[in-house]
Amino acid sequence: MRQGDPGDCVWVLRSGRVKVVARDGSGHDRLLGIRGKGELLGEMSCVDDGPRSASVVAHGAVEATKITKTRFVGIMDERPAVAREVVRQVSQRLRDAERKQSELTSENVDTRVTRVLVDLVAEFVDEGSAARGVSVPLGQEELAQLAAASHVSAQRALRRLRTRKLVVTGYGRVEVPCVACLVALSGLNHAKDVTGCGGHGVCPQR
Repeated sequence: MRQGDPGDCVWVLRSGRVKVVARDGSGHDRLLGIRGKGELLGEMSCVDDGPRSASVVAHGAVEATKITKTRFVGIMDERPAVAREVVRQVSQRLRDAERKQSELTSENVDTRVTRVLVDLVAEFVDEGSAARGVSVPLGQEELAQLAAASHVSAQRALRRLRTRKLVVTGYGRVEVPCVACLVALSGLNHAKDVTGCGGHGVCPQR
């Protein structure tokens, strides 16, 4: 899907993940979010007849079901349960957007970066995995965009998280060695309150 194109269909993700990207006023693409299995793509433009508000790019192998706009609208009319699910997903995205907007004015960059990582961990964790850690396959610039921070500020925040054994950064990815430690930090205002276990030994957060 490309930003600005007419909404002629909806996609339902069956497997894999996609990036939702929008071009800002200066012509730069910014990552808005990650979508995974079971989510709808393109439903807003099919409902309100407006153009696509963002582009969607596959993040690895993806399987999806395409539904034409006419058929999608017909299904919503015929099946109230489907219409409720569409409304639920749109409402959840609006709530997430409102929460992130509130964090811009009330939270510092360290906290925003940490909470973005927690959200991404939930998206990229393998179903049924008993592993303590999770690999987030996104670069530091993309993390900065999701946290509405400059690249330099996000790098500094990640450096402080590394010092506390909460993340390990690499090219195009961030490793979270212990999800429990990162989640514990995400509810606090200052990174100094939690030192991670690094994924080794006994975790005090578990």
